[in-house]
Amino acid sequence: MKPPLPRVLCVDDEPRILTAIERNLRGVLDLAVAGGGAEALARLRGATAPYAVVVADMRMPEMNGIALLAQVRREFPDTTRILLTGYADLESVVQAVNEGHIFRFLGKPCSTTVLLDAIRAGVRQHELVTSEKVLLEQTVRGSIDALVGVLALASPTLFGRASRIKHLARLLGEASGVPDLWQVEMAAQLAQIGRITLPDTTAAKLASGEALTEAESEMIGRMPVVTRNIVGGLPRLEPVLEIIDHIDLRYDGSGSPRRAPVGEDIPPGARVLKLAGRIEELRARGYSTRRVLDSLRVEEGAYDPALLKAYVERADTAGDEAGPRGITLLELRIGMRMVEPVRARTGMLLVAAGQEVTESLLSRIQNYHATVGLELPLWVAPPEDEAETSVVARPQFAL
Repeated sequence: MKPPLPRVLCVDDEPRILTAIERNLRGVLDLAVAGGGAEALARLRGATAPYAVVVADMRMPEMNGIALLAQVRREFPDTTRILLTGYADLESVVQAVNEGHIFRFLGKPCSTTVLLDAIRAGVRQHELVTSEKVLLEQTVRGSIDALVGVLALASPTLFGRASRIKHLARLLGEASGVPDLWQVEMAAQLAQIGRITLPDTTAAKLASGEALTEAESEMIGRMPVVTRNIVGGLPRLEPVLEIIDHIDLRYDGSGSPRRAPVGEDIPPGARVLKLAGRIEELRARGYSTRRVLDSLRVEEGAYDPALLKAYVERADTAGDEAGPRGITLLELRIGMRMVEPVRARTGMLLVAAGQEVTESLLSRIQNYHATVGLELPLWVAPPEDEAETSVVARPQFAL
C-alpha cells in the first residue's frame, strides 16, 4: 500500500497561476488551492488531516502572504510555510521572518522544479517537527504516568480524584475540539501533586466534597505554586504548567487578579479542568447528574459557555438510576473504573473510588488479595459508562 501523498495548500489571488500549479503538481502532491487568505484559513481549519506545507503569494488583496503565514504559524505551528514573492525588499523579508517564521522564500516567476523541490524540503521539515513532537509527547507522558502511578499507590484518595477529573476532561475536550488533549490530561494528574503536602484531614475533606475552613481554602489556592515548585524542573512541561496556573480563573473574570486572562484568553486546557474539577467536586458530595447540572447553571459565569453547553447536552440524567456492577477479582481488568473504594479486609484503602485500574494498581489488589484478602465484590462502572469515550454520536456523560 502506497503512503498518502503530502498535503499541500497553495494560495494565490491569480487564478491562472493556481491553474498552472494544479496542472503541474496534481498527482505528485495531495494539492489544494485557495484564492485568498480567508479561503486558505477556512480550508486549514476545516481539514480532516493537517497540511504539511502552505505556499502563499506575497501580494494579495485583503490579507497578504506575510499576514496569512503569520496566522498559519499561530494556529498550525507544525505546518511548514513558504512565501512566493515578486519583490523582496529588506523590510518585507525581515517582517516575514519575524512574523511568519518562513521556511523558504521563492522568487516569482518560479519554475515547477524549484517550487516542487522547495515543497518537498518543506514536507521533510514537517515530518521532522511532527515526529519529534510525537516522540516528546510519548516520552513525557510515559514519565508522568509512571510518577503519578507510584504516587497513586501511596495516596489513592488524592489520585483517585485526579483519575476522575482526567476522565471527564478527556470527554469534555473531545466533545469541544480542544487541541493537545494529552497536555490537559497530564495537567489533570499533575495538578494533584501539590496536594500531597496537605494534612490528611484536609485531603479527606477535599476528596469527599466537605466544606473547607478559610485556612484550608487558602492552602488549596496555593497548590498551583506548590505543584510548579515540585515539577517545574522537569523539561518540556511549561504548556502543562501554564494550564495548571490558570485552572482557578473564572471565565467572566470576576474575582480574578488584575491583568489575569479572561474568557477565550484563558488557556483552553485550564477552562476544561475548571469545569471538570467542579463537576467532580459536586459528584463527590453525592450529587446526582441532574443536581450537578442545576448547580452549574447557577454558576455559569465561571465556565466556558461552549464547554458547559457540551456537558449539558451530553449529560446522561438517566444514568442517575444506573447502578455499578459488582465483580470478582478474576473479572477485574486494566482500564476499568472503580465506583466504590477497594479495601483490604483490614479496612486499608487500596484504590479510591473513580480510579482507573492500571497494571500497578491491579498488582497491588492481587497482592493484598493473596495475603490479607479483599472486601468483595469489587464495584466498577457499568459498561455504558466505560463506552462513553467515543464522541462520534454525541456521547453522554454518565459520571
